[in-house]
Amino acid sequence: MYIWSFILLLNPVTVAMQQLPSPEGYVSLRISELEQQRCTVQCTIYNSSMEPVRMIPLQGGHFKGEYTLQVKSLPPGAYSVRVGQQELDINLK
Repeated sequence: MYIWSFILLLNPVTVAMQQLPSPEGYVSLRISELEQQRCTVQCTIYNSSMEPVRMIPLQGGHFKGEYTLQVKSLPPGAYSVRVGQQELDINLK
């Protein structure tokens, strides 16, 4: 085993959840750690008071870990999306 491959195994690079451009009424996310997983993970959207307003199961293994969530029924405002240990603040218009 080469030393550089050993170092890569010890220090896995994790990319934080990212918001992607999306049409109005939707939120598109890239969650790269889900790209390699084959399980279902809970996605929870919280309002500004940190009360859960939407819970959506996400199936791992999507191409590039990209997911589009429909949020048309939520009023405009600040929200937080949590998937596993990752959290992302979003603003719905």
